[in-house]
Amino acid sequence: MEEYFDEVDENNQLTGMKVKRSEAHVSGRWHRVVHIYLFKKEDEELYFLVHLRSKRKDLNPNRWDTRFGGHLKQGKGEGETVIGELNEELGLNIDLKDLIKGRTYKKNNFPNCEFASVFFLEFVDDLSKLTFKDGEVQEIKWMKHSDIVESMENEKDIWAAGKNGFLEILDDLKGLLGK
Repeated sequence: MEEYFDEVDENNQLTGMKVKRSEAHVSGRWHRVVHIYLFKKEDEELYFLVHLRSKRKDLNPNRWDTRFGGHLKQGKGEGETVIGELNEELGLNIDLKDLIKGRTYKKNNFPNCEFASVFFLEFVDDLSKLTFKDGEVQEIKWMKHSDIVESMENEKDIWAAGKNGFLEILDDLKGLLGK
């Protein structure tokens, strides 16, 4: 069954229209997503949990990604989407108070035009506690932030997103953590 999103305008205001997922990604219709970055601090270094996306994903299949998350389905808010996505993708049950709220980014990557609300979750549990229910994640691993940047620089084709965007996210997290 096809998903529907609430359409927003270029200023992230609801238009009152809904749009099919397949249509949004080919016609450039604005919509909302959440991105959740799992991180840990170790020896004054920041590590991010990265994952290899499923081969079946319509966007960036079989590539490494630094974020989890998904689209806000019609009538749903950020909070319930974050909770649902972390449960579906990783088997995590979290409370919204466990999250650090970042910024919302306007991403005009036509035809994928979206507003991405960023959240951070410091994850200190063992990775063996994670389960993969929805088939969107093939593999996970911790990577030091500097190793991610180096890999994105030297192996662009294996990543779902680019180095500059990750550096911006990294700076935001450092600012939120007071580093």
